[in-house]
Amino acid sequence: MEKVYREENKRMAEYLKTNGIDATPKYIFSGSMSGTWRLYNLKTKWYGNKELQTKLTALGFRDYNNTPFTDFSGNGGVFQVFARINNIL
Repeated sequence: MEKVYREENKRMAEYLKTNGIDATPKYIFSGSMSGTWRLYNLKTKWYGNKELQTKLTALGFRDYNNTPFTDFSGNGGVFQVFARINNIL
């Protein structure tokens, strides 16, 4: 069975890919994290990956607390962050 992705997630995936970031996005609509994007790639390291953190910040992303990304914005291992950005899509 083929996965069906929401349109905003498809657009964000394309936006990230165009800007050199390999990630799977998921927009969160409800709950305590509503208005954030979950961005992840289980093959990419997050902790210490200043290049990725800088790229996301340059694109206008902030962490879930609306502060710049640090090593501690992610889960400490692989690339998985909750990010905020102005509604560009």
